[in-house]
Amino acid sequence: LKHAMAMFSSFSGMCRPDWRKRWRRLAFRQRRLGVAVALPVSALLAGAGAELSACPSTATVADLEWQAAAEALGRAPPSAEMPWTEWAAAWAPLGRQVWADLEGNLVACPEGSVAVLAHALPALDAEEGGAASLELIKMLHHLLSGWRHTLVDASGWDDGDTAASPGPWSRRWLLTMSSLLRFVYLKWINIPQENIQHGGAPTAQATADFVPVSAPALRSHHAFVFRHTVDDFRKSRVYDLEMTENSVLFSEAFAFVSFCKLYEVDYILESGVYKGVSTEMWSVFAKDVIAVDIFLPPEAERRLADVSNVRLLVGDGRRLLPTILEQQPQRRTAIFIDGPKGELAIHMALHLRKFPQVAFVALHDMAPYRKELIRLGACFFSDETWFQDAYGDLDAPFRARPDLVAGGTMAFLPGTAAPAA
Repeated sequence: LKHAMAMFSSFSGMCRPDWRKRWRRLAFRQRRLGVAVALPVSALLAGAGAELSACPSTATVADLEWQAAAEALGRAPPSAEMPWTEWAAAWAPLGRQVWADLEGNLVACPEGSVAVLAHALPALDAEEGGAASLELIKMLHHLLSGWRHTLVDASGWDDGDTAASPGPWSRRWLLTMSSLLRFVYLKWINIPQENIQHGGAPTAQATADFVPVSAPALRSHHAFVFRHTVDDFRKSRVYDLEMTENSVLFSEAFAFVSFCKLYEVDYILESGVYKGVSTEMWSVFAKDVIAVDIFLPPEAERRLADVSNVRLLVGDGRRLLPTILEQQPQRRTAIFIDGPKGELAIHMALHLRKFPQVAFVALHDMAPYRKELIRLGACFFSDETWFQDAYGDLDAPFRARPDLVAGGTMAFLPGTAAPAA
């Protein structure tokens, strides 16, 4: 949905943005006709010669309103001059009319009804709330599920006539889907990002309006944990492992295994393996490691072939990890997510941390999402200044290898399982 939304949205800019001229032009046309068209965006009509929508009047929408909407849909998509929010607000009045007699309007003009509601959804959601928009989508789903032939007839296509041409609503399906996908993405998928400067550091503006994640008491607690685990980390054979690019840094690995000791975790689940560097690091400190990736590079398989406490699985971690947790309900577990990335990783973490045996979930490459992660309960970030001042020297081997670009920001979300006493 995220990728489809981005692609569809980029297409909308190909149409002409002179919507303000059409707004004034149709206002005059409406006065001449004596028609009170409720849809503000209908003012984008360009004048005579527009195609008819072929939708009859209903109890709440006049045929001229369907016509105005169909023409507006083809002539003025959202653009730099008409943002999506303004576009949705323009469709909201007609959207309310369609919603008022949803079933009747779907029977009379199915594609037009769906198009109008899709474009109006953000504005309707802002007015009525999320429960109302969910109910509307649910109703549309149920009402349209068994209407395939009705929709085919309304669109102008005929199963037996390949020469038939689609109606005006069908020819605007891409823009309609763009509006719908954008709403679904922003409503249920998107995680707000911060303004990040080139090079990965949050700007002063981005960090000025929230409190650092480590309050003094929490920072003191973390500092105590790290002080009592760093010697074991330095003495471990983790520094004997082969380093590669795009892996976690030693300081990040140290933070992760320190939290494992705090929670007395010896069972680690990993989603996103790449070349297996982090997987091999976890194997040094944990009793069992299960690592999942949709594709395992040969380098990872070779690296981990002789590591007896690592089990590699091919598949989607979003599906496999919940199943593994259900099969091992008694094992206190730590989870590391390095794939999927971004907001999909955050949604995955929020789901996994609900399992009662999960002590914490660590997510890699989370710098753009710091503020939102704090709101969601993140308790530590691996790039906190005080932590790097104290333990940044653990990454000296990587600094000696500038050819290896590695590391990111590891964020820690606490789970349900309490720390060890």
